[in-house]
Amino acid sequence: MSKLGLLTVCGEDCAHCPNYLGEKLPRCSGCMALKGKPFWATGVCPIYACTNKQGVNHCGVCKDFPCEQFVNDYDPNNPEGQRNAISRVGVLSYRAKHGDEKATKLLGKLGKPSRA
Repeated sequence: MSKLGLLTVCGEDCAHCPNYLGEKLPRCSGCMALKGKPFWATGVCPIYACTNKQGVNHCGVCKDFPCEQFVNDYDPNNPEGQRNAISRVGVLSYRAKHGDEKATKLLGKLGKPSRA
């Protein structure tokens, strides 16, 4: 899968995820490859399901973005969870305006994903 194919609907980049890279267990094939059913979700991720319902490729191009569901969807066990959700708003806004390739480069500069 290309690096562009590793961008998620919520603003993450699986290319920097330790679970995707096999550095951390459980191993993950990536949100998009798993059709929104990553190891940490119970069933389909609600953000992934919402993008399907809205008919958009990622949250940044949704007419309701940023919505309450998005900014409040984070791991409550991660002390940086809320901050990470807000950071993803910026990433997705950038992605919507400048495209996947530039967003991938930006995420590469930022490093590891916020859910990790």
